[in-house]
Amino acid sequence: MIAVKKNTFNKISLFVILLLFPFAQGFDKEESQTETSDKEEIERAIIGYIENFFLNDYEKMEVFLHDRLSKRGINADGSLNVDVSKQDLKTMMSNKWAMPLTMQKNTVSKIFIDKQHVATAVLDTGYPNTRWKEYINLAKIDGKWVLLDIFWCFENIEV
Repeated sequence: MIAVKKNTFNKISLFVILLLFPFAQGFDKEESQTETSDKEEIERAIIGYIENFFLNDYEKMEVFLHDRLSKRGINADGSLNVDVSKQDLKTMMSNKWAMPLTMQKNTVSKIFIDKQHVATAVLDTGYPNTRWKEYINLAKIDGKWVLLDIFWCFENIEV
């Protein structure tokens, strides 16, 4: 009699698992779609920031940046650059050469999302003869991904 009950229990357990399996797949799919959507929005924000930075269009770039943005990096000589705020970026952009989109090569190579509201990404970018990576921290605030912190480092520098 115990063997019959155990066998019945196994059948019921299997039935319940099979019954719930499609729902579990649906939740994974929904979460996966959310992550894909977030990654697309993150990439859009990063590319919007960098393209407009090179175009010197502060107004279009600014919408992707948090008010307390901080940007810093490692100079070619290995020293740490001073922190750059949004206002500093605006001043810098008014004094530099604007690089047209046709000359820009910007690629978001990695995106890491934590709990759908914090992310880190790596941007490969630069001028034609000077390339660097930007390590970008973002947050999803009021449903919108914004750049909080940018740390850059030139490629192929020896310190």
